Amino acid sequence: METALRRSFAGLSLLFAIAWWLTAVSLAVSDDRRPLPLGVTVLFAASATAWAYRGAFVRIGPVDAWSAAVVAVTVHTIYAVQPYAELVVGLRCMTTAAAVILAVAYLPRAQGLPMAVLALAGQTAAGWQEGVGSALQGIWPPLAAGVAATVLAPVLRAAGDRADTAMRVDEDTSEAAARERAALRGRRDFQRLLHDDVGSALRVAGMSGVPTGEQRAEARRALVALTAGSGGAAGAEGSGDVDLVPLLTGLTATSVSGVPRPRVTTHFPPELLVPHDVAAACTGAAVEALRNVRYAGAAHVVVRLSGDHQALELTVVDDGRGFVPSQVRRTALGLRDSIGRRMADIGGVADVRSRPGHGTTVHLRWAAPVPDASDNALGQARGQRETLRAAAGDVRHALAAVCLPYLVVMAVVAVIQTVGTPTLLGHLVWYLALAAATCVLLARADRRITGRVAVPLLAVAVAGAVSCLLVIPPEAVRDYRSWPIGAVTPLLALLVIVRPVRQTVLALACEEVGIVVLIALNPPADESVVSTVAMALPTMFAPATGVVMGLVIRRTLVTLGEAVLNAHRHRMIVVATESAVRARAQQHRRRLREIDAQIVPFLHTIATGDGADDRPDPAAVRARADRLAQSIRDELHLPGVLDGPLRDLVGRAREAGCEVTIHAQADDAAAPPDTPARTALLRKVLTAALTDQTTPGELVLGVQDGPRGRTLSLVTMPGDPRRGAALHAALEGTPHTLEDSADLTWAEAALPERVRSGD
Repeated sequence: METALRRSFAGLSLLFAIAWWLTAVSLAVSDDRRPLPLGVTVLFAASATAWAYRGAFVRIGPVDAWSAAVVAVTVHTIYAVQPYAELVVGLRCMTTAAAVILAVAYLPRAQGLPMAVLALAGQTAAGWQEGVGSALQGIWPPLAAGVAATVLAPVLRAAGDRADTAMRVDEDTSEAAARERAALRGRRDFQRLLHDDVGSALRVAGMSGVPTGEQRAEARRALVALTAGSGGAAGAEGSGDVDLVPLLTGLTATSVSGVPRPRVTTHFPPELLVPHDVAAACTGAAVEALRNVRYAGAAHVVVRLSGDHQALELTVVDDGRGFVPSQVRRTALGLRDSIGRRMADIGGVADVRSRPGHGTTVHLRWAAPVPDASDNALGQARGQRETLRAAAGDVRHALAAVCLPYLVVMAVVAVIQTVGTPTLLGHLVWYLALAAATCVLLARADRRITGRVAVPLLAVAVAGAVSCLLVIPPEAVRDYRSWPIGAVTPLLALLVIVRPVRQTVLALACEEVGIVVLIALNPPADESVVSTVAMALPTMFAPATGVVMGLVIRRTLVTLGEAVLNAHRHRMIVVATESAVRARAQQHRRRLREIDAQIVPFLHTIATGDGADDRPDPAAVRARADRLAQSIRDELHLPGVLDGPLRDLVGRAREAGCEVTIHAQADDAAAPPDTPARTALLRKVLTAALTDQTTPGELVLGVQDGPRGRTLSLVTMPGDPRRGAALHAALEGTPHTLEDSADLTWAEAALPERVRSGD
């Protein structure tokens, strides 16, 4: 914000310097050359040049404010002593405006306000000899500039604070959303790890006829996957491109198994670079497809890869027994999650085709997303408003601070001048309409102002401003009878900030050309060309001042806004990434602790061969592996629900001959339990069904979506009154239905509603 103020003043000072240097040239070549007016003209021109340089490249400070006040008082004093026609009121207003703006913007209030009043009083006193009315009217431009600077500085600073606060809120929201997304993704990743790596290792360990080396290799891969994941999500995130070919070559050689092992044929290009996440998803889906070959009884597997950096196709074909895809349970995670959703996560597609007796084909496709031209155009249309909002919050406050003081003071001047020059009555009506339109645009500045509104308004503004020269005397260009020329300044300053620059600059150029043409056709009498130019410069610079100030404010705010947005995006990316890494690592460590006590030690034993002498019966090892594999399947459907004691309870029931089936209808948005309250209820129901009761012959626990939300259902066969009573006690306080008969005990209950803020 300080940069915006400083550069705005630099642009204004540059205009002042140009006008006063041209005036100095006019005084130097004049026949009536006077040293004092020429000296103060050169003094202010040099000072304005220095302020323009310091504002653009160094800094503005109290020294500049004090020097501007001294120069302004000097100019007004010399004019009071030696009035000179070339030092028209418009030029003298520039000295006062510079002093007032610097005083209110860069001096403490106790010093700045008296300094501004002193500069205004100096100009009023110097012009007193021209009449009281003229002297008082003459101070309206610097007075309006001072009011604008007084209001604008705190408005911009407050807007900046509001923007910072809003961005901090955005960052907090982004961090919370990133944590929630990362927790969900961490759950999915762990589910895939359990299904693809741990579950595969346990299934191989439970199969007869599988070589010991293959069992150990599978167990080692599962342990490595568990260990790598516990280090956090950093390794899983990755960045940059990787070569997919060597990854697939190694995985194809080690993932295909079976008794006997199928023959594998690969068709790979020499190299295929793809983004890291694409490589991870494609290899994960392909490995799952290759692992499934062991159950297909295939003799031959073909893996084909083709494509480039923008698109690829990966196909796994086996000649095994095949299956009917439509008959695969929706709760089965292998095809749905490990292959299908894994590809969907990167914007790809997985197509699985199979039929009994004709093998299986898994076709994976991915293509880089193509930017949408309409989305880009919309983003560009919103870009400027978003940038200005980032720099100044609600830009309307800043624009109102610049425009409203000029509109109000100009209205007073317009009324006074119209009373003295009745031919300007039409221009008074024109100005009131123009001021009303400017106020409407100010109120809509936070939204898009279309060209259909701005262009006609600019045309009307320029036409009205230039046409005033047709109804006033030629010499009136040196005083405030030419007020319509400067009356368009607020509108030009507003539109050059919120509309494309070329439109406002073109309108300004048309106005300046019109002024030059009309003055050239009807110049003041008895005036030289140089004097005429010097006399017309302040009038011509009035609208240019608004455009230059608006351009500088626009450029500074856009630059500042882009810097703020870039920093904001960078912070949000960093915060979101760090939060995601932490959340996924925490998710992995928590889930790993839940299975570590039983499964990890068993995998370690298989992987290393330790304790082989203590396990002489391979059947016992296979039975243990089968029970743990069943436990993994339970965990896949009800993640986090089966803690150690409950897992042991379910395991003992299975060992006693109970057929335990646990399934859940898991959607893409959340895990089936997904809240502590739901997890607690599921644990209570399972515990009540299996504790201190006769072991049932069959137990089925399901979680699914129903008309009234997510529900659990439990069926045990045969029925048992004690089990029914225990379930009734466990479900007390929860809406439920319970039936018990000699054949079965059935319970259904609504799971507690999910509350995201408490997750």
